[in-house]
Amino acid sequence: MTYVVPFSYNDYFTYEIEVGDTLESVAAKLDIEVYQLRSYHNTYCPLEDCIGRSFPNHLKLLILQSEEEKQAQEAYREKIHFSSKDFKLPFLPAHLDKNYLAMYIIEKGNERHSIKEEINVKWLATDSNEYSLIEIDRKALYINDNYSKSPSDELAEKTASIFYPLEIVVDSDGKWIDIYNFDSVRNRWYNLKNEILSDFNGNAVKERLKAFENKLEHDDIIRESFSNDWFLRAFFNGLNIEYKEALKFQNTISFPVSHKLRDVKFIVEQTILPAVDQYNLVNITQKGLLSDNRSKDDFENGLPFSHYISETVESEKLQGTFEAHYFLDPNTNTVESLFLECAIELDVPQKITIVISNLDEQGKLILDTGNELYISVDRKPQETEQEIKWMLIAIIVIVALLVYGIVKFYF
Repeated sequence: MTYVVPFSYNDYFTYEIEVGDTLESVAAKLDIEVYQLRSYHNTYCPLEDCIGRSFPNHLKLLILQSEEEKQAQEAYREKIHFSSKDFKLPFLPAHLDKNYLAMYIIEKGNERHSIKEEINVKWLATDSNEYSLIEIDRKALYINDNYSKSPSDELAEKTASIFYPLEIVVDSDGKWIDIYNFDSVRNRWYNLKNEILSDFNGNAVKERLKAFENKLEHDDIIRESFSNDWFLRAFFNGLNIEYKEALKFQNTISFPVSHKLRDVKFIVEQTILPAVDQYNLVNITQKGLLSDNRSKDDFENGLPFSHYISETVESEKLQGTFEAHYFLDPNTNTVESLFLECAIELDVPQKITIVISNLDEQGKLILDTGNELYISVDRKPQETEQEIKWMLIAIIVIVALLVYGIVKFYF
């Protein structure tokens, strides 16, 4: 019988959080980067105490790295192993099989909602052209207990199961480029649809499911729908590229801030540290500003391209930011953890924050009860209700173009 030592903050060097402390103020007080403070604490704390964009309301102690540990690790930091004279960071996913906790914090104006899910990422094969076949399996989705599922939510969850495990193709730059198991997805649907029809009655449902099935026959529709998946876009971000001798360059990043805005373009400075950091991880940072041709009106109206042929005038241009910190396994150069945040300053500001951490197989996923995906009945404007329901469905991956025709009947 295996004995597991109970967790105790007494076993760690800690900082006691004081009234008024924020993640940023504590990092400044301790002269440490915010992402380093967050990453170290999240590595050792219980899952319910993990830090996202801010401290959980109940958190009292923050786990810090001791000076002795810092000095010991500093003396043995290993340099990054590049594969060419152009400082190409190789993508070596062989034998990757890890569980991850992904947390998405969606902010729209003063509203803030949080969703967590557990995902397994598993390497299956790599061919002679260095294309890798990776399996993505969504194990669990967690939403606060006070969120009541509607029939549309239950239908979405059940239908979503046909997409997983999802097999994707990832290139040598670590960027996902295609879906491999289209036929398997379709076969799961044929095996499941009668069960769904027995659980959800009505001619309208049958018609919507038929439309869904017709779209499911087209690989391009499925592929395009998954192009807006937050986990795939953040995790397989194409980090394994040439960094040149300076180990720093300007890069263009596109990221789907929301289903309405879709891909938003940013110009970032991308940097890789020459050696592993104090946690023995490869450290890559992307930080920059909005660089999209669309005007404010274009964004507000959800246009995927600029409405005007001429360049947007300065007064119509928006402000926006993108910041990402990646921590990679130095043996495989695959993600151990990441923090990504992008924001657009619309009339109602929008922001998506993504935190992904390696999850021990025996770990238990627990919600931070301070973050609720809930809207009370007395304040449900139609547009907000549809937006939140869509975010839920997007996260459980009833992919946008395939499912919208089904679930909109319930809105």
